[in-house]
Amino acid sequence: MPGFELSKWYADCTSAEGDAAIVYHAELRWRAVTIHYASLLTRRAGCPARAVYSLRKRSGPAVQGDEIVWESPAWQAAGSWRDLGGGHENVLFASKDGSLEWNCVAPRAAARVQVGSEPTIEGWGYAEHLRLTLAPWLLPIRRLRWGRFVNARDALVWIDWSGAYNKRVVYLNGSAATATEIGDGEVALAEDGARLTLDKGMVLREGVLGSTALKVIPNLDRLFPHSILNMRECKWLSRAVLRRTGQPDSPGIAIHEVVEWP
Repeated sequence: MPGFELSKWYADCTSAEGDAAIVYHAELRWRAVTIHYASLLTRRAGCPARAVYSLRKRSGPAVQGDEIVWESPAWQAAGSWRDLGGGHENVLFASKDGSLEWNCVAPRAAARVQVGSEPTIEGWGYAEHLRLTLAPWLLPIRRLRWGRFVNARDALVWIDWSGAYNKRVVYLNGSAATATEIGDGEVALAEDGARLTLDKGMVLREGVLGSTALKVIPNLDRLFPHSILNMRECKWLSRAVLRRTGQPDSPGIAIHEVVEWP
């Protein structure tokens, strides 16, 4: 798919109270089309998630030394992710047609997001950047599970692809780990008998992409095949606990999702 390139930022922040903010920023270049996309999803404890979207060209998250900064004057919103360190880079897929490069810039950061005059969401956060030079409908996978768990002690991130191409990438506290099980409610590791349990307590977004994340893009059916528009996602905000043999329980907040191809 000559000329296809997607650059996408994801950054989040969760508080101990269960508040959350997720920033998406993407730029897609394909054929003669350039699409700018931005979204801010927020959730306050006890309330449903809400999201705003934009197709205007905006400044995305930027790395400045040991900090990621982001600002949206139009939404009166700003965020920061500090004390970066221990990031991971991985080529998740490569072929003659293109590749998917994953850069986990901040597996754990002190984060804060301010939206208007609302109370600041402050706690622990995560940030990553993806660069895709292959049309996503050409990726040989049928299901994706992704998630991140962060607290003052631990940072766990996982990617699990299944289909014609299977791949698992897991990092725990800066080191590659081996997952023996990855599901919607649990992630089990070979190291130290580690097991993360997820309560799936809050659905942040659910549905087919054509009616959720991509619904603001005009003429969707002319740009993307139905296999992309009908991909189904479910994204959760979970109370989670990481347990390891001989160590105290490590409770925290996780954001995780499953995406399935039709």
